[in-house]
Amino acid sequence: MKGQLKDTTRDGTDGTDGADGVREGRQRAKSDFRFDDARLCFAFVGTLADRGTAAPFERLAGPEDLSRWAVESGCTTVVPPCTGADLDRARHLREAIHRTGRALADAAPPAPEDLALVNRAAAEPPSTPELAPDATTVRWHGDGIAAVLSMVARDLIALCASEHRAHVRLCGNPDCEVPFVDTSRASARRWCSMKTCGALAKKRAYRARQQTPDR
Repeated sequence: MKGQLKDTTRDGTDGTDGADGVREGRQRAKSDFRFDDARLCFAFVGTLADRGTAAPFERLAGPEDLSRWAVESGCTTVVPPCTGADLDRARHLREAIHRTGRALADAAPPAPEDLALVNRAAAEPPSTPELAPDATTVRWHGDGIAAVLSMVARDLIALCASEHRAHVRLCGNPDCEVPFVDTSRASARRWCSMKTCGALAKKRAYRARQQTPDR
């Protein structure tokens, strides 16, 4: 299902056939996109890393990165051409989704201008699915990056229209600030992904214990 992207890391590395699109055995780089445990709309928010720091890391550094995200996210099987104007629109949509996710996490009404931006993106025709003859493979066809951004915006709209809107949280890593949907049975999930921020928190806790002198 679109927007519910599969996990791709194994033993701290990324696989060849996963959504992250990196070679098997290679350690994940800062510029690699993150799709672990994320809805489509919030995976898009994650294209700006380290939001809570003084120097956020931009994974959509150029139009070619947006084209790459479109394919690696599973929104299309054909690399869409992107321009600088497309990149600007995508970044504005991303930030509107982030602010809307924060509002949902705070049980506050989203800003009208953010909702208007999301609705404009969603009004574009989305990519359409085509089932292969074996009935197991789906190819997605669209009219370029506008169709991909429409799918991202529609995923946020679907979330807002569902009972899951009450389960949106912000990642417990203050450097991250990416929203996620907590569907855990105990509603106790703290991290956008245990493979990234959750693993980092465990490492920091372990190091802190190692540095604490025995009494």
